[in-house]
Amino acid sequence: MCRPADTRTVAGVDPAEPSSEARRRLGPRIESSAGGQVLLGVFIALLAVLVVGWNLPAGQLHNRAYRATHVPTQALGLEQDWALFAPDPRGFGVAVHATLTYRDGHTRRWDPPHNGLLLAPYRTYRWQKYVERLRADDYSGLWNPTARWLAREYGPGVTKVVLSRTFRDVAVPGSGLPRPKAGNFDFYTLDLP
Repeated sequence: MCRPADTRTVAGVDPAEPSSEARRRLGPRIESSAGGQVLLGVFIALLAVLVVGWNLPAGQLHNRAYRATHVPTQALGLEQDWALFAPDPRGFGVAVHATLTYRDGHTRRWDPPHNGLLLAPYRTYRWQKYVERLRADDYSGLWNPTARWLAREYGPGVTKVVLSRTFRDVAVPGSGLPRPKAGNFDFYTLDLP
C-alpha cells in the first residue's frame, strides 16, 4: 500500500514504524503477556533443572542426570564443579616431576612451573590443573605425549624420560606433628633411540 508523502514527518520517520522507545519496551510487553509468562516460567524451570541435575551428589541419579543435561548445561555455561573442597578433600599432596637422561649419562630433573610471587600463580594455574590430570591413572593418555614433549623441549640427546609422582600425607594444620616423609613412584618411562 502506498502512503501519501505528507504522512512522513520532517525527520523522515514513518509513524507506522515502531519507535525505538516502543522497541525498548518489548521486554515488559513479553513479561506482561500470558504466553510470555509461560515461556519465561518454562525457561527458568529448565535452568533450575539443569543446575540441580549438574550438581547432584555422585551416584546413579547423578550419572543419569549428567547424560541427559550435560550438552545444554555446558552450552549455556552453567557447569560447576564443587569437588575441590567438598565433601571429602584429599588427605595427601601430590606432585609430578620428570627425570630426563641424556646420551652422555647425565640427568636433569624437570618440575612444572609453580608457586611464584605476585602474578605467577595466575600464570601457572594451567600447569597445576595439568599436573592434577597427569598424575592420575585415568588420564594415562597424557603420559606419552608429555614425555615426548619434554624430550623435544629439553633435547637433543634425551634417551629416557621418567615421569614420577611424589606424594605425602597432609598433616592437620596446627597439630604440631612433623611433616610426613614424601614417597616417590615412577609411573611412566619413555625410552628413546
